[in-house]
Amino acid sequence: MNKSALSPIAFACMLLLAACQQNIEDIGGRAKPSTQAATTSTTTAAATQAVYDPLKDPLVNPKEMFEPAPADAAAISNDETLVMQLEGSPTNLNPLFQSAGVDMYAIDPIFMLLFTADAKLNWVVNKDFVESCTESPDHLVYTVKLRPGLTWHDGQPLTARDVRFSWEAIMDDRVPCPAVKTGPDMLNDVEVVDDLTVKFICKEALATNVWNINFPIVPKHIFDNPAERKAHPNMVDGPYYNKYNRETIVGSGPYKLVEWIANDRLVYERWDGYKGTKPHFKRIIMKIQPDPQTSLLLFKKGDLDYIDRLTSQQFAKETNDAAFAAHGRKAYGPEWSYAYIGWNMDGSNPFFNDVRVRRAMTQALDVDRVIRELGYNLPQPCLGIFHPGSWMFDPTIKRIPFDLKASAQLLEEAGWKVNPADGWRYKTVNNHQVKFEFELLIPQGSPIGPDLAAIYANDLRQVGVSLKTRIVEWTVFQQMNQNHECQAWTAAWGSGADPDGAWNVWHSSQYDGGRNYGGYKNARVDALLDQGRREFDKAKRAAVYQEIDHIIYDEQPYTFIYYRPTLTAVHKRLRGIELSPVGLYLFYPGWTNWWTPTAQSLRK
Repeated sequence: MNKSALSPIAFACMLLLAACQQNIEDIGGRAKPSTQAATTSTTTAAATQAVYDPLKDPLVNPKEMFEPAPADAAAISNDETLVMQLEGSPTNLNPLFQSAGVDMYAIDPIFMLLFTADAKLNWVVNKDFVESCTESPDHLVYTVKLRPGLTWHDGQPLTARDVRFSWEAIMDDRVPCPAVKTGPDMLNDVEVVDDLTVKFICKEALATNVWNINFPIVPKHIFDNPAERKAHPNMVDGPYYNKYNRETIVGSGPYKLVEWIANDRLVYERWDGYKGTKPHFKRIIMKIQPDPQTSLLLFKKGDLDYIDRLTSQQFAKETNDAAFAAHGRKAYGPEWSYAYIGWNMDGSNPFFNDVRVRRAMTQALDVDRVIRELGYNLPQPCLGIFHPGSWMFDPTIKRIPFDLKASAQLLEEAGWKVNPADGWRYKTVNNHQVKFEFELLIPQGSPIGPDLAAIYANDLRQVGVSLKTRIVEWTVFQQMNQNHECQAWTAAWGSGADPDGAWNVWHSSQYDGGRNYGGYKNARVDALLDQGRREFDKAKRAAVYQEIDHIIYDEQPYTFIYYRPTLTAVHKRLRGIELSPVGLYLFYPGWTNWWTPTAQSLRK
């Protein structure tokens, strides 16, 4: 059963964002007021409770959740409405301009891509879209034959010219699409052979070219309007582009957007004109609800069928009551994503360009306590930029332990001396006495960010370092990171299917315009990232990225906190669920395989 229809846009877009420090997020959910006293009482209470073991929870990963669709179509309900939580409002629904996870989720049902990745993150062809794909022996030319009869939602033919136009738009400096530019910028040309045939001409032979040729495709007949392009070359401004980016979405996927109520919901209906395998759900509603507690209440009432990310507390303690069990089950598994604290090393502050200081910061964070008290023992301690379950992880990495004495010694060696008068550390910088006091930026929406900061601040106080916190709205948080306007920040993201995604985060060239927000610079890492793109032997490639992994962990440009697991709530009648390193949604076939038995409908 081929159901690549929705997943290609979602997963490949995720990969494109991976190449640009994909999916930068808060540590999850909505922020709440927090004080150190409140944190102490909360975490102490959590610590005294019995340890939660998800593998012993009968609501976690029941076998019926993973049941594939039966061959008998009559056993599957095809008139269902699936109601999903969306954690925030998308900026717009043009896939060229996606920049966050909510954009990808909202765009996914509407658009298709040439290629995608499966549940194990292997690159695969989207058979609903592509009839054939051939690669030249020198890895420089990929010839793709589109399936005949493809159309856009408005009935206009979808052709190779749409593919070329989309690449040209992405490469146009006037079009603000940095998240999707990495990859397509490694192509010399996208050549139209005929209506159904397109050739991708790569600049050089790279192991990553299979991903570089995969980018969002938008309708040329809509966006290549001469008068509008002249007036608004960015394809964003003006009523015309606003209409097609937000109101009248002309896509190519199996669903059409029929309603978008700002800050409330997006409604999609199955498109009868879709030529590929049609999904089982007739209608999808993405209900915009950023507050995790409200989302869980709606789920328990039966008003939501899917919550993509529960908090650790919800998963361990708030989903084992009768109200949840009446509607829900829980999916749990490892994910290639991690939470971290990032350090600005570009010289704009006097603290973190010294590796001794960064290692001292890591040794002052009690990660085990954070996992125990805030994560309810669900996450695993993080050992670098790659997950232990991935082929690019370096198994020789030794974890830096929590050790306040060692932290204090490193700070002494770095010249930060304790003033006996007040107990804080100071250093003479440019003939001025500077107190070691820094600000940690936290995105609004993080349920554990303030509590994490409170734990951290208490331990840092013991080594003479003062931590202040600042919580800002998500878009402000993103802008401050892009402008390098913070000393330290906490966030989380996933590593993506190909380790080349590390380029946009760690290569020194990516400080301006990329996602190297902290200004990390290491000539050896730069050279290895270059080498990794050019190495086709997987074992040799793995060795390259394992060395990168080790170097970055040794230099601690981030304090790596923990790997975030999949913590998802699904309606008990949903079937066809599959776990992957990116959760349940953003891969092939992903949620396009979800179904409901005819006798156990969700709702009509």
